[in-house]
Amino acid sequence: MSDEPRRALPAWLPVVTQFVAPATFVSAFLFYYGYAFTRSELWYFGLDVDTVGLSPREFVMRSPKSLAVPLVVLTTLFVATAAVHARLEARARALRAAPDGVERLAERARAATAAGASVLGIGVLLLLAYAWWGSWVWLPLVAAAVIAAGALATAGALRYVPDRPTGVVPGLWVLVVAGVLWVVSITAGWAGVGFAQQTARHLDDLPLVVLDTTTPLRLTDTTITVEDLCVVDDPDDEVAPAPDEACVAAQAPRWRHRGLRLLVQGPDAMFLVPSSWDAGATTVMVPRDRPAQWQFQFVNLPPGDARGPSGPGPSDEISD
Repeated sequence: MSDEPRRALPAWLPVVTQFVAPATFVSAFLFYYGYAFTRSELWYFGLDVDTVGLSPREFVMRSPKSLAVPLVVLTTLFVATAAVHARLEARARALRAAPDGVERLAERARAATAAGASVLGIGVLLLLAYAWWGSWVWLPLVAAAVIAAGALATAGALRYVPDRPTGVVPGLWVLVVAGVLWVVSITAGWAGVGFAQQTARHLDDLPLVVLDTTTPLRLTDTTITVEDLCVVDDPDDEVAPAPDEACVAAQAPRWRHRGLRLLVQGPDAMFLVPSSWDAGATTVMVPRDRPAQWQFQFVNLPPGDARGPSGPGPSDEISD
């Protein structure tokens, strides 16, 4: 057997796992990221995420759309931090074993604490400089990352300072968590806007909707056509025909709207957008309790084409 002592787990880890299970932490992270991502994505189309009324489960399911890059970056940083921590622990043990090693370790720890506090101070100054440098889009991300890095370095160095003040290390760890969540929120927002712009360039990828309602929708987009189903149009008749009285009396969905795409649906309403992007267009909210008939157009792909919702849009093959 090896005489090398086993490395004990950090004292705080069992305490944390008693209150927060790993699965709960992952679910909370996915919900937080999914909410920030969806909020920015729908904002691009003029919607507030709370108006749609998505459930926490739906936010979690929407988060993996762009979570690959943040997960890779966070995992890499975690592994790098763990490797640096293990290296510093080994050097600290070796230094304690040397003559006057405890005093030398404390002196180096104080110097590292001062350096980490300086980095933390720079992050705070960057945060305060937002009033002057607000036009720099990267400023919030850089400030949050510097604050998290400075707080992490300071908290790690304070472990080896014998006369460290009480309560400072937990406060620094709160700053680390806050900085990481801030970075995640910023990147999720950018990802949401990026996915929304991608959707706007390929609106044909969204489901095509034919909507029949009892009253015509007041739409400003000229690409959306409205047809009165109670009127039989005769091209040879120069006079505009009158609507069929029996059809009108039936009070059935009479007005057919074409050129709409389903953007997102909530528990109480569906949100539709035009088939072509226009900066002056609007998102249409159709409540579910409104008398209406929905038809979702087939996507007529050529034989042998296995493209799915995530593939290139079949804009040329869709017919109204």
